[in-house]
Amino acid sequence: MSAEFRARFPCSYRSVVAARRAIVAHVRMFGYAEPALGDIECAIGEALANAAEHGFRDGTTFDVVVRVHGGSLIIDIQDDGPGFPHAATAETVQPPESGSPRGFGIFIMRSLMDEISYSDRGRRITLKKRLPAAAQAEESEERSALG
Repeated sequence: MSAEFRARFPCSYRSVVAARRAIVAHVRMFGYAEPALGDIECAIGEALANAAEHGFRDGTTFDVVVRVHGGSLIIDIQDDGPGFPHAATAETVQPPESGSPRGFGIFIMRSLMDEISYSDRGRRITLKKRLPAAAQAEESEERSALG
């Protein structure tokens, strides 16, 4: 169950589709059922689209790491963009102001995942979702066996 997924993708919208599909295929092995799997896929899609949009420079990439730790699925996505100054303050699940052209992705991700956070000046997003009960028990058994 402790399988980790790591990949690097060219920073493009076309890569968003490939990355989302690869991550969701990996996440399925942890036993998420609908609607949780659909929520995770939607949140990942928003995070990847942001990485492609805001991280794009000729020849850049974005990195994805999926792992399990502490009873949660953890998905890190990092791009090579300039980041954004209010990354650390984007903590609420408040919808963006009516008519605002920006901010819906963060709202969607916060609504669908248990936790999201930014680091590296907003260039890295970490999405967390608690594991289904059976997967949590298996992870706990693995940790106990390791010592």
